[in-house]
Amino acid sequence: MKKNIIAIIANGEKPRSDFLKRILSDVDTIIAVNGGSELCYQLSITPDYIIGDLDSTKKNLHKMFPMAEIIPKPDQDSTDLQKALEFAIDLSPGLIKILSPFGKRTDHSMANILIFQQLKTNIKLEIYDNYGILKILKPDEHKIYGKIGKTVSLFSFEPVKNLILKGFKYPITNQDFDKYFLGISNIYQEKECYIKFDDGNLFIYELY
Repeated sequence: MKKNIIAIIANGEKPRSDFLKRILSDVDTIIAVNGGSELCYQLSITPDYIIGDLDSTKKNLHKMFPMAEIIPKPDQDSTDLQKALEFAIDLSPGLIKILSPFGKRTDHSMANILIFQQLKTNIKLEIYDNYGILKILKPDEHKIYGKIGKTVSLFSFEPVKNLILKGFKYPITNQDFDKYFLGISNIYQEKECYIKFDDGNLFIYELY
């Protein structure tokens, strides 16, 4: 059964062409976030939808992308990435891939991290930059498959209860973190690792 995979291209740092094709190879729908349409144009990517207040592009989008559906959303109560995520979630995908949400302006990068932190959905997210892939884990048991020796970081902006990490260079056994958790530059020591926790959202960032 097809997963219905959606890619959202934001207006951050330009993706590296050497992995862009691989990331988009199984994508069914592409959504450009406002100024992300400029990145699409530079990278010869044709989006299916362009969403946002459209203040970050001065070009004629209809001429650039005659087949794209342009969806103006001028309200200022949410960011363009939030608007694109809401639209994508309404399409009921099995996976949402987000490209170029970081880089350029630091305030935008920080805002996007907070958006991912607060997003209420069970749809799987994969967030890509030019160095690695970021995923969000919900409270549960997780099996994580990685390459031995590869660097992986884990962190949370909220309390994490009863955290267990197995198969990593720096394991943890049933520890509570009352304010936040910061586990930068851990290392896979086994191909299959185990993560379990009871509360909070845990971000996991794996270098390519």
